[in-house]
Amino acid sequence: MLTCRDLAEQADAFLDGEMSLAKRLQVRLHMSMCNGCARFMKQMRITRSLITAEGCCAGAGVEDKTVDTQIDSILDVFENRKQSRG
Repeated sequence: MLTCRDLAEQADAFLDGEMSLAKRLQVRLHMSMCNGCARFMKQMRITRSLITAEGCCAGAGVEDKTVDTQIDSILDVFENRKQSRG
């Protein structure tokens, strides 16, 4: 059985699809029984989608923006999504 620490350490591999089917099933089973890890994984997905939405990935014009501007933009997107959900 996966521990919460194991899941946290393997979250990137899970989200990137770099796990075997058996390992992915273990992660999903753990998340079905652990609300904390399910929330953590959801937060990881949201963070990744916000970063992608803002074009903060390598080669996407990162050098054109300061880090503070990037962070502010990401927080604005997050706040807008939060407000639109109620």
